[in-house]
Amino acid sequence: MSAARLFVVLALAGFISATIGAGPARAQAMVRVVGIIVDGKGHPVEFATVNVPALKRGASTGADGAFAFDLPAGPCVLEAMGIGYAKSRLSFDVRPDAVPLRLVLGDAPVPISEVTVASSTFGKAGGSEGAVLNRMDVYMTPGGAGDVFQSLRALPGINAPNEGAALYVRGGDPSETLIRLDGAELGHPYHYENASGGLFAGFDTYLMKSAFFSTGGFSAKYGGVLSGVLDVETQDPLTERSVSVGANLAGVNAATSWAIVPEKFSLLATGSLGRPQLLFDIYGSPNAFEKMPASEHGAVKALWRPTPSSKVAATYVGSADRTAVVAERLNVTDTYAAKAGNDFVGLRAQQLVGDALAVTVIGSLQHYRSEWAFSEFGGIRDEDNTLAQVDALWSASERHELSFGLQYRGRATVIAGPGAADSTDLGAGAPTRTYTTDARVDLPGAYVEDKFRVAGPVYATLGARVDRISTNGEWSLDPRAAVAWNIRAGHTVRLAGGRYHQPPDAAYLDPAYGNPSLAAAAATHLIAGYEWLETDVNLRVEMYRKVYEDLIINDAATFYAAEGTGYAQGLDVFLRGSHRALTGWVSYGYMDSQRQEFDDPHEVPAVYGVRHSLTLVGQYRVTPQWSLGAKYAASAGRPYTPVVDATYDPDRDLWRPTYAENNSGLMPAQHRLDLRITHLFSLPAFAGLPGSSVCVAYMEGLNVLGIRNTLDYHYSADYSQRYADDSYFSRRMLVFGAGLSW
Repeated sequence: MSAARLFVVLALAGFISATIGAGPARAQAMVRVVGIIVDGKGHPVEFATVNVPALKRGASTGADGAFAFDLPAGPCVLEAMGIGYAKSRLSFDVRPDAVPLRLVLGDAPVPISEVTVASSTFGKAGGSEGAVLNRMDVYMTPGGAGDVFQSLRALPGINAPNEGAALYVRGGDPSETLIRLDGAELGHPYHYENASGGLFAGFDTYLMKSAFFSTGGFSAKYGGVLSGVLDVETQDPLTERSVSVGANLAGVNAATSWAIVPEKFSLLATGSLGRPQLLFDIYGSPNAFEKMPASEHGAVKALWRPTPSSKVAATYVGSADRTAVVAERLNVTDTYAAKAGNDFVGLRAQQLVGDALAVTVIGSLQHYRSEWAFSEFGGIRDEDNTLAQVDALWSASERHELSFGLQYRGRATVIAGPGAADSTDLGAGAPTRTYTTDARVDLPGAYVEDKFRVAGPVYATLGARVDRISTNGEWSLDPRAAVAWNIRAGHTVRLAGGRYHQPPDAAYLDPAYGNPSLAAAAATHLIAGYEWLETDVNLRVEMYRKVYEDLIINDAATFYAAEGTGYAQGLDVFLRGSHRALTGWVSYGYMDSQRQEFDDPHEVPAVYGVRHSLTLVGQYRVTPQWSLGAKYAASAGRPYTPVVDATYDPDRDLWRPTYAENNSGLMPAQHRLDLRITHLFSLPAFAGLPGSSVCVAYMEGLNVLGIRNTLDYHYSADYSQRYADDSYFSRRMLVFGAGLSW
């Protein structure tokens, strides 16, 4: 629950820079230099770049391959390059009587590993892809609390219906997004998951080296989900020795990276305690707690590099949380109590075989347990996840990069306890339905994918994966494809499409009140996008359509059946830029989404279908030591089902609600502005301690406009009055904190 996790000290070098300027040059006579760039067949090369590196002068060619610029007289070295062509260099003397130049560019494809073909992706996925999401963004995003999931909310494709951390990707619920840590699936990655779908990550951002985030059309190596992927790579510091500690009004944290044998063996460890009572004592809370929220998480990673071409890493991540809060559901007020614990162990071995083949072996075990109680109801969920996989990446040639792999995932889940037998009766003495689910889902699979150059500046990825769903014994075949056309340097058009399957959750597989033979849900993605990427500018525009099949609906004979349908379609825009000391980005998403699932009589607006989402983020470095940041987020209200009437039940002595059509209402729009001031400093040696590295102090204003956004509604006993439940961050709060590093 820390509002900032010492993270800032890990990337402080980005705040302190120096510029060395050259002295003034003597004025020289300028000569107009003209020429043409052609390919090996003599055809003009459009959009080629021509420059003189020593003089920092250049130009681009037009449709006729021609270029022109002014150069000082004298000897000169000219370079020309274009996408899909080898660089050409020409030495000549610049003089007024020189004839027009002619440069021939030979055919030479861009290394396939440097080309980003996939659409709807953010983060470091390859050498050419800009760091749209990096660790520093997570640390410094105002209002993000230094949390990777909260910071992801600032990117397009996230259509979150509340202020929680759970990832609602393009109309899908959080279970439709795969979370991976060092290649292994990490289930239940949030704190306070039962109460809200998750409020914060259950691991520290300090672990993170890079993050690949996809909101659709993702690679065939990712299986078992319908909507998105967050693939987090952790740090591998083999030479660093550092210790960091920090605190704020919501908790404390500490981290260390320690190279025991530099370049050979190192350890990384993090720990965090979330204790927000002081924060609530100062600013109040929208909830009345019987047990104040408390959370812990920690991690240890051991990294060994036995040879320059191999690496072995073992990682443990653990988290726990608990709370008891007075909650309202319909017309019932009672205490909701919950606690959860999560333990994850992952092992990854990587080996480079020769110069062209990289093999990765991954194994992981995870145990998750949660308990909850509300009114007459409660239960446990006890889950064991197992994963084993082998991935291979083969650089077959300059034109082909082949990836393939085998994977096994197993999940054993026990769900036990009394649930509601009547969704309109939740008070004392309500009828219950006792669940004794003991379900196992096995998902073996395999994939193959070829990333290749089609012709010139056109690249493609073709792949497929097969998986067997153990619930009904059926195999699924998911073809996937993407095409990228680099129309000129920094400008790319992408098309992508594919088929995706996801097995049902154990909650619907109960032998008495479920369907143990449920089929997997399916989705088909179609995406078209354009990207403009330069050093200081990144613009992305994407249109998408996702069609759902075999969603879970209620069934009179089998409780549940895989017969629901739906769709999500829309537009995402992302613009990021920097100018001198100012950086920032704007993201906007429009989405139209409908689904038929559970008791929906037909396709209705998706409960996660937030139609408009807008985020503005800006950061200004006032001096190398001081910076200011701001984030404004606005979104349309989510659909909900209104209560329009009520009838009295004398047998139960309660009022039962009468609902309008499913999801026919709309919650109020949400707005929030967060501000941040950050100061960097260092400490001199004192009391036997050495001088520090760069340290940080910050002040963050959350919801500075004091807007009381609505999370949900509850009602009076007879449903004649409706009351709004405030969102998690509905109070205006000022949070102070500091982080020290040596």
